[in-house]
Parts: sequence; structure tokens; C-alpha cells
Amino acid sequence: MKIQFLKWGVLALLGILLSTSCVSRKKLTYLQSEQAADSLTFQLERTDYRLQVNDIVNIDIRSLNPEANQIFNASSGQQQAMNMNAGDLIFYLQGYSVDNQGTIDLPVLGEMNVVGMTIKELKDSIDTRLLEYFQDNSAHSRVQLAGIRFAVVGDVARPGKYVIYQNQASIFEALSLTGDITIVGDRRNVQIIRQYPEGVKVYELDLTDANVIHDARYFIQPNDIINVKPLNVKSWGIGTTGWQTITLGLSALASALTIIFTLNNLSQ
Repeated sequence: MKIQFLKWGVLALLGILLSTSCVSRKKLTYLQSEQAADSLTFQLERTDYRLQVNDIVNIDIRSLNPEANQIFNASSGQQQAMNMNAGDLIFYLQGYSVDNQGTIDLPVLGEMNVVGMTIKELKDSIDTRLLEYFQDNSAHSRVQLAGIRFAVVGDVARPGKYVIYQNQASIFEALSLTGDITIVGDRRNVQIIRQYPEGVKVYELDLTDANVIHDARYFIQPNDIINVKPLNVKSWGIGTTGWQTITLGLSALASALTIIFTLNNLSQ
């Protein structure tokens, strides 16, 4: 009786391994929908980004007076030319970092508390201060983020910190820089760890569902951390592709038959 029980136990274990090993196509395909692709139309949900601690903001103040431009901007023309040779580092060298108190320190205009402001609100605030020095409204500011800085960890080809020099970028653009999610990465539960003035929130997105494009979190924000969790097959250490599954199955079947044959001999 015990021998018979062991036989069925071995066969059941083999069945479990084969049923949980292969990563299905459905788990690997992005933006799936029951509708035809050419009939889909998505409304994008955009939200205005609000500045956080450690953000870098580029601010350029311009007027009709070249000497005033020199005073109100952090770098001289010569320094700007030198910084141009620094490549991407120019954004850090010429930008204004938001400190731990949520402030930036501008030449002449002084300290400004900017945490929680949108880019437009910051520009309006700077332009208002400039009226104290240019009453004819001849000066204006140009304000923009120094790129979207984010980090990607987990099951992607190249985890790390990245910068996209655009005003807006989707999560797919972010993941493309990493070489995409690996075959054992979970595309259905991708975490976004996002900073807010009141703290940190964690969201999960299903990238295999086409409706993710409707989600406002479809667009990444500065300081986001994207975490791609592994599928169960990785923790089990078993086959992920069809060929690996066949190889694993044949190997497991051979082992199972050997065990059953041995148990049969012992029972005689």
C-alpha cells in the first residue's frame, strides 16, 4: 500500500511541475484587449507634476537688458559654454536643486519654497517677483524640469537609474531603456513607488491589459521607482520556455519511471 501511494505521489509531483513551469504567451504580451487593435481609442489621463525634494529645475530669466540677464542667471556666458562640454551634466550644473526644506535659492530673487508647485505655478511666482525689478514687465522666466529621473529594479534586462529628457514619458518608454522586462518578470503586477509631499505611495499596474493606457499612472514622474517582480517560475527554478518545459518534463518523467521501477522491484 505504501509503495502504491509513493507511485501516485511521484506522478502527482511530476504533473505539478509541468503545469507550473512554462510561462504562457498571455503573461508575456503587452496591452491585450478583446477588441481589434485598429478599433481601439484611448483617452490619456495627464496630471500636472508637483515639485518634490531633490528635483532639479532649470530656470532662465531673460530681459532686454544683457547686464540684468547676467545678474539674474546663475552662470555667465563663458560658464555656460564650458558646461555645454559636460554633456548631460549640464542639467545638474546649471539647474537648481530643491533642498530638504523644499526651497531653491535664485540669484537676486532669493529663496523660494517650491515643493508642491507645478512648473506653471513656479513660473508665475518667479514672474511676479521679477515685477519688483522690471516694472515695465520686460522680463520673463522660462522654467522646466531637468529631465525625468527614475530608477528601475527587479526583473528587467538592465536595472538602474535613468533620465529621459522629455516633459512626459510613458512607463513603456521607461522600460524600453532597460532592455524590457525579462521572460520571468511579472508584467501583470508592475509596481510604481512614487513620492508625494505627504509621503510615498505604491501602485501596481497590469501592463498586459490595454486599459492601462487610461490610467493616469501610465506616465511616469520624476523620482519614480519601477519595481518588476518575478513570476513564480523563477522562484521555483523550473523551465520558462516551451523547449525548457519539454526538456524538464522528459527528465522528470525519466526520473519518475526510474523511481517507480525501483519501488516495484522492492515490493516483489
